[in-house]
Amino acid sequence: MAVIEHLDLTDNHFVLKYHADQQRINHFHAHRGMEFMYIYKGKGHLMLDSRMYEFKSGQLIFFQPFQLHRIRQDNTSDYIRSYVVFEPSLFDTYLAPFPVLRSFFHHLWKDQLTKQIFELNEEHPLVLLYKELHERCSKVPRNTLAEEYGLFFVRFLCLLRPLWSEYNSSDGASIRSLNHAERIMDWVEEHYQEPFSIHELAKEVHLSHKHISALFKQKTGGTITDYLMAKRLNQACLLLKTSSKTISEICLESGFANLSYFCQFFKKRMSITPYQYRKQFLVL
Repeated sequence: MAVIEHLDLTDNHFVLKYHADQQRINHFHAHRGMEFMYIYKGKGHLMLDSRMYEFKSGQLIFFQPFQLHRIRQDNTSDYIRSYVVFEPSLFDTYLAPFPVLRSFFHHLWKDQLTKQIFELNEEHPLVLLYKELHERCSKVPRNTLAEEYGLFFVRFLCLLRPLWSEYNSSDGASIRSLNHAERIMDWVEEHYQEPFSIHELAKEVHLSHKHISALFKQKTGGTITDYLMAKRLNQACLLLKTSSKTISEICLESGFANLSYFCQFFKKRMSITPYQYRKQFLVL
């Protein structure tokens, strides 16, 4: 089971899925591209970093590169969505003539965001862009697809920027209290580099270790160990892509105490070695 989801970005470094209805990956995972997903039909729960949200029809959800998340759709209803995933570093050049738009894009790409789920009607021009791109890509020559993707990308950001400003300015100052599962995920985020202790975690959240394991499974559908190892592997992938640190250093900084185990675990989950994973980014 790969924690870093493999999305084939080799075709112009862009993926479009329009009105997809297949089941979503149902474990903690991340991917190297930026993703914008619109839900036409469906509902369920989203775990994004260490927070839990309900999602439903008529929402646009944004995922940053390597952002750990999990989607649990309600299987009693259809689940239909459109999404685009793209390599941000390669599309950044399209925004060189537009400094304000480029600054907004960099905010989405690299900053800590307070909101990533937005209510949007199906007839909103931004949502209609998915259909327009889908139809355009079926008609134009394959060698012009990169241009279509670039034009879509610029128009999408132009429509998103005022929405983003509107939502952020109207966002209330109230902060909800965290549920136990979110507190557990927060603890993992702070301590994933250390040897895991269920007893230390239990003391932090003031519950018995048996209770927190059952509670986390009930709320998220996965185990605490699932989340911890997904976090560690996700961090290792991020460091392999973005840093020049040695694989031994990355192993330790990601919470793995043993290099041999790290390499075996990485290959089992990712189907390639840490070195091979890093090498694929050197040619971008």
